[in-house]
Amino acid sequence: MADFESAFDAKFTLFNVQEKKSERAPDKTGSIEIELGEAMKLAEYLTGHPGEEGYGGKTVIKIPLSAWDAESQTGKRYINGKIWAKKPEPSTAQPIF
Repeated sequence: MADFESAFDAKFTLFNVQEKKSERAPDKTGSIEIELGEAMKLAEYLTGHPGEEGYGGKTVIKIPLSAWDAESQTGKRYINGKIWAKKPEPSTAQPIF
């Protein structure tokens, strides 16, 4: 168990695309599931985050994620994951707008 309070929690799942329609089609597709209460926490986290410099020099908000290879009961392989962020200290959270 983590030794910090999470600002929000969400889950995601990615499945291999069975039939790609073109070379540029994605290899995996899926979705993110966020419970409504967690979505409100995510919105609060995003609007209160100061941001940081990302690739290309743009200000971004990085959200950590973790993923595991998994297999369904029918043998279908997929990636199961979690999206989360450590709750910021009250004194460090500054709105970006």
